[in-house]
Amino acid sequence: MKQLSNAAAEQLVIGSVIKTPGAIDVVAEKLGPGDFHEPKAGIIYAAVARLALSGKSGGAALVEELRSSNELETVGGDKAVTYLEGKAASDLGAVKEAAAIVRDLANKREKAARAYRVAASLASGADAGAELDALMQDHADPEGWTDLGGVVSAILQGTHRRLEPTLLQRHDGAHLFYEKKLNWIQGPPEGMKSFSCKYACVQLMQRGETVVYVDFEESDGTSCAERIVTIAMGLGHDIDTIRSWVEGRIDEHGNRDASTRLFFYRAATTGLDTAARAQIVRLVRSRLVKLVVLDGVAAGMSSHTPALEEDKARDVNLWLAGFAWPLVSLGAGVVCVDHVVKNAQASPGSFASRSARGSGAKLAAVSGAAIACHVKEPGSAWTVGRVELEVVKDRPGRIKVVSKDGRRYAGTLVSTPRTATGSIEVTHLEIKSPEEVAEEAAAKRWDLICAELMSKLLEQAGEPMTKTDVKEALNERRRAKGATGWRNDTVVAAFNFLVERGWATLERDTANHRSHLLGLVKPYLAEYGDQHVDANPF
Repeated sequence: MKQLSNAAAEQLVIGSVIKTPGAIDVVAEKLGPGDFHEPKAGIIYAAVARLALSGKSGGAALVEELRSSNELETVGGDKAVTYLEGKAASDLGAVKEAAAIVRDLANKREKAARAYRVAASLASGADAGAELDALMQDHADPEGWTDLGGVVSAILQGTHRRLEPTLLQRHDGAHLFYEKKLNWIQGPPEGMKSFSCKYACVQLMQRGETVVYVDFEESDGTSCAERIVTIAMGLGHDIDTIRSWVEGRIDEHGNRDASTRLFFYRAATTGLDTAARAQIVRLVRSRLVKLVVLDGVAAGMSSHTPALEEDKARDVNLWLAGFAWPLVSLGAGVVCVDHVVKNAQASPGSFASRSARGSGAKLAAVSGAAIACHVKEPGSAWTVGRVELEVVKDRPGRIKVVSKDGRRYAGTLVSTPRTATGSIEVTHLEIKSPEEVAEEAAAKRWDLICAELMSKLLEQAGEPMTKTDVKEALNERRRAKGATGWRNDTVVAAFNFLVERGWATLERDTANHRSHLLGLVKPYLAEYGDQHVDANPF
């Protein structure tokens, strides 16, 4: 697509960021490595960004950076760097103009690539009408005026297709993150941010996909391994299957094949250095990795040498340009795990309530989705946990949400401990849609109300009662108030709740072997919620 590239503009930008002081800061917010038509230019741009983070600049330093990352020969050697330095512009205004040209052409190339795919589909006899209509989204003339007729027609005909999220699947089949985009997840301690990302990893591994997990906070990988096991077993996978995902299969000669699906890199002590970044880039390219998780943005920036400050837009933009955007440009969906701002009282919808801690450049950089985690019930190996997932940014606008208290909620992450085999802990994870949560809450409310009335009935009786007598007494009292009787499934759920949570006992009636007696252990109130009797302080 030579007509959709401008070698002079790209060389001017690259030459300038190598040679001209301040040039990288001017273009970092607008350009990523994947915006260059020439792949070598993207590689050099990312290397310059990494150098800038270390306070270094110039052709000589760049050559050594590329040599360290095994990319020097790929870009054409030190002669290529010298040649590009000769294309630099000293006027930052000219650099801005060239960067705008590069970005505009990158957008057009993306559209052209889609057009080629549609043409190939048509040539093969496939029905590509919907894809063809979807291309009718940009008919801008040089002055910026745009004909939206094609888009409107496609929408009205039902053939317009938008980019859809495909990562981190919800219980109803919807997803919360996007491939080939930069995504973000943020929350307080126990917000299950990392759990959510590992859940997404397991979901992809189930489909035979490869994932990369970079952890800036864990020193040995133990926590990652434990969580992958507990999540995968909670979804029904056996130990041999899980082991094959992380080790690969070994043949009779002791050689490991290419079946490994999870690659974990611990960056807690060294940060993500040049050599490690180069390995990850090669891995993403060779294995067509769908998801890369960068867990611990603050730790990742602070572990850099010199340490970077997350409240400085420059540091954030350059860190992303050097480490995250190259992975996005290779086709991976990147998810950054981060902490929330300290201002917990920020009003819904305000920037402070939506942004991760530090510079607003983080939220501004998101090209996919940003999710904020709100802890409703902290989970553990023994208790159910619930975390509400709020969509604070959705660039493509395709995540299914509901509005609640001025916020957009995409669902609730529920962690449920399950009985383990031996010493292995198992947790079942699922993300329930807001509609599912609302339905369960409504059903649960009547369940607990019924359980409270049963408790009062037994307390008043002063002795155990048969299940039949309890049910009849409840319905009689309800009808006396002009209401219909209790639904049978609600009564059964209330019986089971009181017994399973220790508020009541259920024993066989010795006088009538076909009946059981329900006896009160401790009075229960619906406001206690799901608490076990031993956890109630009263």
